[in-house]
Amino acid sequence: MKMSERTDEKAARRNALKNVKWVAHYLSVTRNTVHQWVLEGHIPYINLGVAGGRRIIRFDPETIETWLEERSYQSAQEDPHQEKLKADIESDKQDLE
Repeated sequence: MKMSERTDEKAARRNALKNVKWVAHYLSVTRNTVHQWVLEGHIPYINLGVAGGRRIIRFDPETIETWLEERSYQSAQEDPHQEKLKADIESDKQDLE
């Protein structure tokens, strides 16, 4: 692959980056939820730095899709965290009693 082809490929990928609003819409959640996921390290993002006192973050659509696929399960039996989730729910129920 020629150097100019790699440069064009990188530029196209940068232009494809999406903002918080796009990700929130794509995932059917609020922008606040996306920001919370970023702060908690739950969702992959790209930190472009700070401008005007605000952090600029972007998302690679391909990475978001991979992230979703990794969290998709055909059934609860395939979820490796299912037992922990059940235990947490039971613990929460006991705390409420």
